[in-house]
Amino acid sequence: MKKVVSIILVCAFAIIMIAACGNGETETAPAVQADPVAESTPAPDANPTTEPAQEEPVEEVQDDFDFDRFIAVFTREDGSGTRDAFVDATGVDDDMSVEAAVLTSTGSIRTAVAENELAISYVSVGSLNDEVRAVAIDGVYPSDDTVRDGSFPLSRRFLLAFTEENLAGNELLQDFLDFVLSAEGQELLAGSWTPAVANPAPFESSDLSGNLTISGSTSVAPAMDLLAEAYMDLNPNVQIDVMSTGTGTGLEQAATGVADIGMASRELREGELENLEYIPMLLDGVAVIVNIANPIQGLTMTQVREIFVEGTLRWSDVVS
Repeated sequence: MKKVVSIILVCAFAIIMIAACGNGETETAPAVQADPVAESTPAPDANPTTEPAQEEPVEEVQDDFDFDRFIAVFTREDGSGTRDAFVDATGVDDDMSVEAAVLTSTGSIRTAVAENELAISYVSVGSLNDEVRAVAIDGVYPSDDTVRDGSFPLSRRFLLAFTEENLAGNELLQDFLDFVLSAEGQELLAGSWTPAVANPAPFESSDLSGNLTISGSTSVAPAMDLLAEAYMDLNPNVQIDVMSTGTGTGLEQAATGVADIGMASRELREGELENLEYIPMLLDGVAVIVNIANPIQGLTMTQVREIFVEGTLRWSDVVS
């Protein structure tokens, strides 16, 4: 009997010791936790073309994104200043793929990319919205600072062109151009674009009357709408009509007198300079955009050129 009791006591003691040891490990020896900051910080040698800019949204879609599907390439039409600036900077030139779908406005480009997760295209930096996402080019994202200092490789100027004869005989045209380059005009642009004038002078209204017609780039038009509305508020007897016709058409209309000002989202060419004068209105960049579901955060200029020249690449061909 004593032997049985001894055995029971030994077993009970063993059970108590095991439980105590288990509790001690939980309370006094917790598992080592990884540093959450270190985990969320990309490794120095991470591929910059696939590094997420915002961790949580990208992680949600990255596993589902099919890199083996063909890239949907969208481009602007011939005559578009944005297209001209893009192809000149990237070296695409006349080699744009026939597979690229051609659209005729900034808005249609944004919509096409927003509705197709495999899409890529380009728009004015000032025309970006939260429906699409700009990617870095050669490691540099488009911003006011990178556009102004020229470090963003797709930087450009927006220009307003006019004939010397029209300017000389049109007080209203001169006054409006003065407003564009004034402190008040450039401040209007600073919210979405990079002003072209470093230290603009204040504007003094002349209280004029009359009509101005402005035609040209669909990328420049949103900025011009702001300026025209503000100028008409200062001069209630002035009517300014802004038409989005594309850079080429706008410059032609300015040269022939159909329009008082031609809006250009690229530099003027030799033949155009024979007939037109111009002023820089603001600085801008051409942003390469993808769908927000696309986890790719950056491309090299070489990769961009390959995509738009080949036209039939898969995303895995670019970022593998």
